Amino acid sequence: MLHRTVRIATTIAIAYGVGSCSGDQEVRAPAAPAPAPAVEEIRPVEEPDAGVPAAEDRAPAPVEETAAEPDKEKAILDTVSPAARASYERGVTLVGSDVDAALRAFEDAARESPEFYVAHYNAGALLHRQGKREAARAAYERATRAEPGYAPAWVGLASLMLERGDVAGAESVLRRHARPEASAVPVRAALAGILARRGSIEQAREMAIGVLRQDERNARAMLALGMLYRRQKMYELSTLALNQAIEVDSGLGEAYAELGLVLVAQDQMPKAVAAFEKAASASPHIAAILNNLGAVRNEVGAFQGAIEVLERAVALEPERSRYYLNLGNAYRGERRYVDAEQAYRKALEIGGGTPEALFNLGVLYLDNEFEDKDDLTRLRESVAYLQSYRSKVRVSVVDEARISEYIATAEEKIEREEKRREREERRARERAAREAEEAAAAAGAPPAETADAEGEELFD
Repeated sequence: MLHRTVRIATTIAIAYGVGSCSGDQEVRAPAAPAPAPAVEEIRPVEEPDAGVPAAEDRAPAPVEETAAEPDKEKAILDTVSPAARASYERGVTLVGSDVDAALRAFEDAARESPEFYVAHYNAGALLHRQGKREAARAAYERATRAEPGYAPAWVGLASLMLERGDVAGAESVLRRHARPEASAVPVRAALAGILARRGSIEQAREMAIGVLRQDERNARAMLALGMLYRRQKMYELSTLALNQAIEVDSGLGEAYAELGLVLVAQDQMPKAVAAFEKAASASPHIAAILNNLGAVRNEVGAFQGAIEVLERAVALEPERSRYYLNLGNAYRGERRYVDAEQAYRKALEIGGGTPEALFNLGVLYLDNEFEDKDDLTRLRESVAYLQSYRSKVRVSVVDEARISEYIATAEEKIEREEKRREREERRARERAAREAEEAAAAAGAPPAETADAEGEELFD
């Protein structure tokens, strides 16, 4: 099919957080780098929407449009204007070398012949790849208006919905177009992935296998099976399915991302980094994949590389508090403590906030000096943040012991600092008294009594 020259994403990876939480997809990772030994865990961002009925209760909605026949995409070239055809073919040749020029060529072809739905779609896919989501959505919609049964365009629209967290909307779009015809195979393969994410194991498996019966080399159906197996902790089968998907389509970023999660679950962090790097290379516009890459780079101590991808993630999705949480960890690893402080505060401010940032701020203040805070203020804030975190999150026995230890350490430092300040104040009073005596003696006046008891011993 002509549109195969451009690949787009239809699923979203999972994001990472710091702290304690519950859930069958969480993986306990090693402690974060000193001096802030937080416990990092995986947090899903693709949990089922509570407002969406169970998949088993919802039959695919019938639609009246006729799906595009496989040969229609070839036939459309014979119906468009010569200028549109020339622009389109130029775009196809440029996709691998000059994306901007290819995009202009596809847009020219679509303007020349507005009914040229494949040109609209390829323009949308390139815009999508560049992270220009609104423009991509408009192009996909033009493709569906030109050819209502064109499956790849519906998959593209669903992908955009997934990327902004609208799982229910994406599922609804795909269900409306998940017909049994071969032309709707891309829709059903994408829907299988959503069902896998929602935890509808049997329905997702049935749909994925049904797709493979019609198209035995469908990479997205293999991806859906890999997602299912990972959620069932069947890691060998998941790896096999995902590697098969990658063999069929080496540009399928989601398959690499899913493989990275399998490797994280098996505590194979260096291999997970490599998998997420390939995912990010294939899908640089998906913030969740960039976030995951940053999180695993943090785990192996590659903080500068983590900063690079996490800054891109927050630029793409500035309302994701957990992305700022991971960015703060990367800054902390690079000893950019002021930047880490700002990132953690951002994680508290947006999207309802993430309580793990309270913990990370508490530990950050415990062991690092800040020019705008005196030590006593910094340490008191450390205790306040740690106590606030403990009050908001149900923590494990191990984490409770660590938090108590951090608070005790901070309180001990506070006590020492308060005593040090008391000694300095007392010495200042003594110096002032001596200076007053000396001034009085020089003036011939009787000496003033000192405030401290005679013979009081001072200690440093």
